[in-house]
Amino acid sequence: MSNCLRIAGLFVVAASFTACADSLASQPTPETPSIGADRATVTGRVVDTHGTAIPGASIVVRSSGEHVLADATGEFSLDVPANTTLTLSATASNMAPTLLQQLLVSPGATASVELAMVTTDHYKSLVAMGSNPAGGVVAVSLKSLSGAGIGEGATVELTPALGRVMYPATGAGMADPDPSKASIVQGDDSYAWALGVQPHVSIMQLALRGTAQVEPPYAIDDVVYPGTFTVDAGALTLVTLFTK
Repeated sequence: MSNCLRIAGLFVVAASFTACADSLASQPTPETPSIGADRATVTGRVVDTHGTAIPGASIVVRSSGEHVLADATGEFSLDVPANTTLTLSATASNMAPTLLQQLLVSPGATASVELAMVTTDHYKSLVAMGSNPAGGVVAVSLKSLSGAGIGEGATVELTPALGRVMYPATGAGMADPDPSKASIVQGDDSYAWALGVQPHVSIMQLALRGTAQVEPPYAIDDVVYPGTFTVDAGALTLVTLFTK
């Protein structure tokens, strides 16, 4: 099985570094340590909702602090701790922060991700469509492992129900949710939105109804997704659900 996984998805957080004052004053923070037996690689691309690259975006591993800037094509590569639950955070000028959570990569393996960002104003308009003006926004990407696509009439359920799940109008890219739609449209790039999601709840899960879902923890090509997530206020959170 290939050790490379392509998903749609989000992330940033700086970590604390322990060093003496003289070292901090004279040495810049290293971007990534050298690869060892306990290391893995995450490569990816930062784009907007139309798939256009966002050059210069900052990508940070929230727990351990590895960081890098996306190049002119929006692409990046990070050396990360293996077998450790990771959250990637992406930030860029005039864009809402994007988070890709809960991935673990086996030692020596490579995960390939796509981080989709929305503008700050667009993010505010999405939040306004939910019931909680202080809530977060989740973009739920649906991927069929069999290639059969997502069954028509399938729905996504947020547990506990701390936000409003909505579906996009038919169209290219990450179209805004359409209040009149109640089910997922079958296709290669199906997804849903969860709007006004209560932030900072430690255990939240998304489940598919009406189609066979791969139950958490997801383990695909040495990349594992535990299945639970939290939401930060003011940030777009990317979550992928895998179907059979």
